[in-house]
Amino acid sequence: MTKAGIYIHIPFCKTKCMYCDFYSITDREKDADGFVSALCNEISHSSLDEYPWIFDTLFIGGGTPSLLNGNQLES
Repeated sequence: MTKAGIYIHIPFCKTKCMYCDFYSITDREKDADGFVSALCNEISHSSLDEYPWIFDTLFIGGGTPSLLNGNQLES
């Protein structure tokens, strides 16, 4: 089996950096709980068994993933 990584994009930022081309939104930290809930729902409905890969790495990027609190990251 081929090894692969999973990337989860957290789109929240305090400010938008002029050099950044990644999708991000500012001043929306209040929406983080809903985002995390939707993300967990999406993951729970995905069947990783259908992929011919072994996922050996998890990348969490963004945005600024550190804007999530401990409970949100734990979810």
